[in-house]
Amino acid sequence: MRNPTTELPDSTRAQALLARVFGARAAGAWIDAPIDGAINRTFPVRLDDTRYALRLRVNEAGFRYEKGIAKSALVGAIHAAKRDGASDRAAAAAKPNGKAPPHAPQLHHWSDGDDLWPLPWEIAAWCPGDAIGAANAKPSADALIRAAHAIADIHAVAFDGGKADLLNLAGPDQDFASWVGGAIERELARGPVPGAIDGYARAVSRKAKPAARWTLVHNDLHGLHLIDDTAAKRLWIIDWDNALVAPPELDFVKLKHWTRINAATGHLSADAPMYGAMLQAYETKTGRKLDADVFAACEALWLLRVWRFESERREQGRPTPILFAGPEIYRAALDRLAEAA
Repeated sequence: MRNPTTELPDSTRAQALLARVFGARAAGAWIDAPIDGAINRTFPVRLDDTRYALRLRVNEAGFRYEKGIAKSALVGAIHAAKRDGASDRAAAAAKPNGKAPPHAPQLHHWSDGDDLWPLPWEIAAWCPGDAIGAANAKPSADALIRAAHAIADIHAVAFDGGKADLLNLAGPDQDFASWVGGAIERELARGPVPGAIDGYARAVSRKAKPAARWTLVHNDLHGLHLIDDTAAKRLWIIDWDNALVAPPELDFVKLKHWTRINAATGHLSADAPMYGAMLQAYETKTGRKLDADVFAACEALWLLRVWRFESERREQGRPTPILFAGPEIYRAALDRLAEAA
């Protein structure tokens, strides 16, 4: 079996993958330069005047979610089942059937890994439009409302409690205190943590209350994953690999810190006015305000997790992609929270 982390596909390999889906038509495909993310490589494709995205997982080494799973197809099946009123146990039995996640592009093919590519890969429709978080983007008020309403659609399906992952929906339910406390302890156990941050994280864990709302969350929600098609007045949400069952507050933590690209640094950064507009539209749409205590606990967990991830990446000599700040940014945010606590 090839190692996709060292033998990335060239256009010839991509052509073979397209041929599996589109047959002889694929010979006429135009394959553009790939776009690399943390775990995926995406080829923009044009075939018969239609655009597609060929998306391959190329690295699962540091991936903390379900490995070996074409996640978009799984999320689409689970969300559809829950929309239809399925119990958690019934949703656990839902089989991928081509339905995409809410506001995601149409799926044309998905695989958990096969003879052409050993890790999960998919072909989906290309999303027309522009990321609302791009460095030079100027999203309208309507675009931000569309984004908020799309996020509300993700959170519209309720679960009975916290779950280990989307492959264990039929497993035991966790209350919020157990869920967030366990997650924080796992991060602390990964290696040394400065004393102030360790004390703060443990205090958050101790103070967490049991109750929270449990919904599907995207869990990688930032301004580059929200694509607004202004002409069609439609908002797309892409990149579903991190999706899980969690409180909806978790999605807004990342959106708060990674609202858009800072033109000066090139990093995903906070944009308070833009974030505030989406939050207000979301709370108006859902008729619910985010729970401040749940948000605070989710924020501590996320900052600890991303600080740890970026620290490990640096220690292993792997470069941090240009879109993301180094671990010192998240360490400073954790220090500020610890000082304020």
